[in-house]
Amino acid sequence: MPTARRTAWGAYRRITDALRQRVTDGTYAPGTRIPAEAALCAEFGVSRNTVRRALSVLQDEDLVKIRPGVGRFVHDPTTDPTAQTLPRYLSIAADLRHQITTGHLAPGDMLPSEAQLKKRYGVARYTARRALRSLEEADLITCVHGKGRYVRQDVPR
Repeated sequence: MPTARRTAWGAYRRITDALRQRVTDGTYAPGTRIPAEAALCAEFGVSRNTVRRALSVLQDEDLVKIRPGVGRFVHDPTTDPTAQTLPRYLSIAADLRHQITTGHLAPGDMLPSEAQLKKRYGVARYTARRALRSLEEADLITCVHGKGRYVRQDVPR
């Protein structure tokens, strides 16, 4: 009888973030096939359900499309006339995530404020807030009310 593989709580978020980064930085180019579930399970050391949950988030974000019987592919908006581009807040979050993972924003560093992001990216304050919220939900940053948002001390590199 096979033993059930235990997966750390929230592991799907780590996988979602890693795959999202690969899509946004071009590692997985538009139109290319995402590795099979079994390959992702082996790479991340998790169960199939955990990988499916991560892929489901990317599908909800319209970054990944399923072709029944073929596999999952990075969404290519140039070949889909009904497609919209990546939401701006996700692009901003991906840029900030990249700065965190490359060390440009080190653990404990303060992130730009909503007003600064609004000016830097030419977006509404709500869009900047959503980008920061997505990083908080990914456990990359923490908010200290009245002080600002900071890169978490325990962010994996």
